[in-house]
Amino acid sequence: MAYIARSLTALLERTPADKAIVVFGARQTGKTTLLEHLFQDRKVKWLSGDEPQDRELLTSLSSKADISILLSGLDVLVIDEAQRIQGIGMLLKRLEDSKPSCLIFATGSSSLELAGGVMESAAGRLWPMTLFPLSVSELADHNSWLDVMESLPIRLTVGSYPEIVTHPQRSKATLRYLFESIVFKDLFAIAGIRRSEQFLHLVRLLAANIGNPCSFSSLGQQCGLSSPTVERCVSLLEQSFIVKTLPCYSSNFATELKKSKKIYFYDLGIRNAALDNFTPFSSRSDLERGALWENFVIIERLKWHRYRQDETQLYFWRDRNKSEVDLLEVDEDGSLHAFECKLTNAQAKAPKSFASKYPDASFEVITMQTLHRFFQSETSDLS
Repeated sequence: MAYIARSLTALLERTPADKAIVVFGARQTGKTTLLEHLFQDRKVKWLSGDEPQDRELLTSLSSKADISILLSGLDVLVIDEAQRIQGIGMLLKRLEDSKPSCLIFATGSSSLELAGGVMESAAGRLWPMTLFPLSVSELADHNSWLDVMESLPIRLTVGSYPEIVTHPQRSKATLRYLFESIVFKDLFAIAGIRRSEQFLHLVRLLAANIGNPCSFSSLGQQCGLSSPTVERCVSLLEQSFIVKTLPCYSSNFATELKKSKKIYFYDLGIRNAALDNFTPFSSRSDLERGALWENFVIIERLKWHRYRQDETQLYFWRDRNKSEVDLLEVDEDGSLHAFECKLTNAQAKAPKSFASKYPDASFEVITMQTLHRFFQSETSDLS
């Protein structure tokens, strides 16, 4: 299958030359492939934190002369899986300070905070960006919106990792491998996760409860972990781009919930792999199909905003009477845009309690039939 163009490419082409660019994203989201495509006509040196000899080379750079020799004649230096290299933050800072005209790129399949505060040690020298699994806009640009709409049940079952899209015949095996790699290779090894059975239980609880408000104390009681430990584990999962925490929006009305949160998976294939459940979308219960659709829409909206580099913040809204809005987007100017994620009912109305508190907020329903309207350009159509 031909290379699928990524929305991040245009952003990478506009990044400042005086910064080391760090491309974050879960394993196998296409970070290396993207950079290979971007620099296919440039002289590039590739090093990887997964390779012992490359780690040894990078950690042995003790002087500007060593760095000059490494970068000599290069257009670009790329360090893959940078979070595995000890002292990577200071190293990137030194590379950026010492480079002549060479571009410095690094990739990380877990937020570099996992490797000991990289962003802090290289403050002012790094330009972080995130590559997500394939978005509906990227898939539509590669094929068509009609193809995207027809394949939604597949995306809701096996997700949108590039390998899954390009090689669907081995999707289940690939997802099981990815899930085990992320949990055991990344989180257990890098973050020092202990009590693996309880941690896996927590991940499966999160997967089974997408779209439901949750509390760390309740999750901890169910999987045998303390509330602070659950909070740390969820934070690590979020830093590894496995889950996204959505906070509850509040303007201090007495009836609004303030501390509640929902947790979604960045990719539904990984979510279903956590549960080892790849039942076709059409064969699932209405309740689960609704939760999968809600997860899918919210993460796609997140990708949409992040690739546009706007400052929109995402929330859900819920009051003590259990009236709820699935997604509430708050623009830079403070304007509110509410969305309901429904499988079919495009005629739903905003909850009365929400509308009375926020009369100026817009309200729209996103269904499987209208999805394209919320992600395509004004000039595009379903062809």
